[in-house]
Amino acid sequence: MATQAEEGEAISAFLLVVGRDAYATYNLPASGTLTIGRGESNAVRVDDPLASRAHACLHVGDLMLFEDLGSVNGTRIKDQPIKQGDRVPINIGDTVQIGSTVLIVQRRITTGEVARPETLRDERVALPDPRLVEGEAMRRVHALAERAAAGTINVLITGETGVGKELLAESVHRSSPRRDGPYVCLNCAALSETLLESELFGHERGAFTGAVQAKPGLLETAAGGTLFLDEVGELPLATQAKLLRVIETRQVTRLGSVRPRRIDVRFIAATNRELEAEVKRGTFRQDLYFRFNGITLTIPPLRVRVGEIRHLVELFARQICRDLGRAVPAVPPPIFALLESYAWPGNIRELKNMVERAVLLSAGPIIGEEHLPMDKLTPSASASGSRTPPPRLDTEEITAPTERDRIMTALAACAGNQSRAAQLLGIPRRTFVSKLDTYQIPRPKKDSTKETAPSSTKDTKN
Repeated sequence: MATQAEEGEAISAFLLVVGRDAYATYNLPASGTLTIGRGESNAVRVDDPLASRAHACLHVGDLMLFEDLGSVNGTRIKDQPIKQGDRVPINIGDTVQIGSTVLIVQRRITTGEVARPETLRDERVALPDPRLVEGEAMRRVHALAERAAAGTINVLITGETGVGKELLAESVHRSSPRRDGPYVCLNCAALSETLLESELFGHERGAFTGAVQAKPGLLETAAGGTLFLDEVGELPLATQAKLLRVIETRQVTRLGSVRPRRIDVRFIAATNRELEAEVKRGTFRQDLYFRFNGITLTIPPLRVRVGEIRHLVELFARQICRDLGRAVPAVPPPIFALLESYAWPGNIRELKNMVERAVLLSAGPIIGEEHLPMDKLTPSASASGSRTPPPRLDTEEITAPTERDRIMTALAACAGNQSRAAQLLGIPRRTFVSKLDTYQIPRPKKDSTKETAPSSTKDTKN
């Protein structure tokens, strides 16, 4: 595995495991064998349904040899299938495919003392601040966030999945007078009701089966700081009632205790749900909504911030390449055009994962279509063979404060076309029509050339 390096550089290698939406890295030893597969006991775990539990192994020594251990679905090296039991030599940069997962041996260069450490530090500082790549809509969101951070008022952050609500919440905390206090996060959708209340409120010894010792809850451990409740719309109604009392009294009582304890904590909540609609449906308490909604920060989806995509791609590529210790590959204009025409249902999180995957798969200096999930980026074309991107709102309009206003804005931008307006907002048409009724928005007159069939096909029942 020896590789020639320039003077002052030490060479080490690591294995990249690139899944469809995530990646992992594994340091390689100077010599030895790493087992690879879906089973938990493997040195390198491949979470892919087409991987066998004991799929393959990588022999590391003077040479690197890859061996398929009799997998069900086989292994491909440089897009060529290998025979079971054969030990196939691989070099740094070669791709190994197991199902939809790609494994790549990469070289990591660590610079010794002969290099100038200040050069490395300057490289990090040169990375662009994410705010420098944001459009006007996000700059307004951050300006409002900074004003909110200066006070003590609770903050509600809304937006679709993947737009960066947790990052904005942390930014509010770092800019607040509580910045030196703890910043505690809880995903309200990740736990059952019992575990959720135990994490929030804490418990005394013997409060329930398995409570072998007392434990303070997050409301106590966040004292003097901020508690971030992610996916707050998923809170069960019973937990909502208990949390409301905590916010009103500034006291918390552990499960199994009768003694309340004073707390000093600021709340930031985030959700991808429309809490106003949830209140009307009876799934979210109105009084708790008012408590959280001291000030609302709404993050617009990436599909209406297309002007930021090019800069975000460059930012994410530089970040991952800095971590890998390699040069940043170029992104040609056709690739940018492809990324800018995609609707990004997973928003910035999806873009970041896609860029990281493309960088990891690109052994050369340029990112090409072969490094991207083209089946996702280029869905089946219409009968005419063309793709029509969804309409885009002006950034001044997309930050409308309420869901009703956003629906009205989308309708106006789409000339009353309900299907296009629903697509723009990222919701099913049936849900969009239901919201028109909920907010008593008059149904636009249908254009027979766009949304409706000729009048002769309408239901003629009396």
